[in-house]
Amino acid sequence: MFAMEGNERVLGFVAEWFDPHPQIIKKYLLKYYSQTCEVEMKDLSNGRKFLKKTKASPTLSANILLLSRDLKLIDYADDTTRKLLEDVDERTICVLSPALYDCMGNVIDLIESAGYTLVDLKSISLLDTEDIDAAAKFMGNAIGMNDLARPEPLVAMSFRGVNAILGVGNIIDSSSFASGSVCSSNFEEVTQLANFFLKKRHTATFEECTCCVIKPRAIAERLVGSIIGNIVSRGFVVTAIQTFRLERAAAAEFLEVYDGVVPEYKNMVNEMCSGPVIALEIRLVPNSSDEENVVDIFRSHAGPWDENMAKEIAPETIRGMFGNVVHCTDLPKDGVVEVEYFFKILTGVYIDGWK
Repeated sequence: MFAMEGNERVLGFVAEWFDPHPQIIKKYLLKYYSQTCEVEMKDLSNGRKFLKKTKASPTLSANILLLSRDLKLIDYADDTTRKLLEDVDERTICVLSPALYDCMGNVIDLIESAGYTLVDLKSISLLDTEDIDAAAKFMGNAIGMNDLARPEPLVAMSFRGVNAILGVGNIIDSSSFASGSVCSSNFEEVTQLANFFLKKRHTATFEECTCCVIKPRAIAERLVGSIIGNIVSRGFVVTAIQTFRLERAAAAEFLEVYDGVVPEYKNMVNEMCSGPVIALEIRLVPNSSDEENVVDIFRSHAGPWDENMAKEIAPETIRGMFGNVVHCTDLPKDGVVEVEYFFKILTGVYIDGWK
């Protein structure tokens, strides 16, 4: 155990890194010195030091960017680190019924405002009676069978924070969203709800749509609920939403159209793989006369890339209000393509979604 060395707290993790040249995954022991903000790494295959103590302040999440390397933290390296972090960082999960789908942003904002951070978010549809029956057992008396069969998606969302299970449950129970939602009440239910709902298929339609990606910064700053609510308030319909964790190669591929076009390309890639992102398929209200123009319309609502410019000349836009916390499709021909990248290529699943 090495969670304390002298008077300094040291956190230990087992990390993986994909080395693209020999095409192999390498494992390392990563030590983080919290007082001096230094990291140190040892190659677990040969026991040799890979990185001497180096100043760094990575965000401790499942994926971190360290010295231009994408590392995936796969386990704690010692029981003391596990206890220190898991005691502080409890996770919980909530599921919203189809009747509350349009209130998704309000619910997330309510929980984020209490200091909890969103971890996973996914819209799902129950495709057959077997799914509906199984969901009804999980939901208990909170949601009726007729409600589960509605065409709108359900939403599964998980949060982390101190005493998250009790805290988030109390927030929902005392809100106007209590009827039509269910939250885990213990660790076993967290696992059960996550394994059932978060593994269900997405709800993307791949029709007359544009793509919006909420960046890691917004998740860390607990702005997700406010951003989603703002998008919906502008008359857009979020027909699919899901959290993704991008490897550097995936972020570079998704943003490839900007390579050599904008000088910020490398920084854009770094940002998109620095933590989890949330991809949204966005459409206009069904049968709208402007459906085919959704890419241009949403881009105008997103505002200028430069957040200082956005705040100065377009303060009413999404970036003018929240900063450059979202990516949106720029070209009309790329709307479906970008949505497909997340909901088809990265998930490996195609279904006829919610229409």
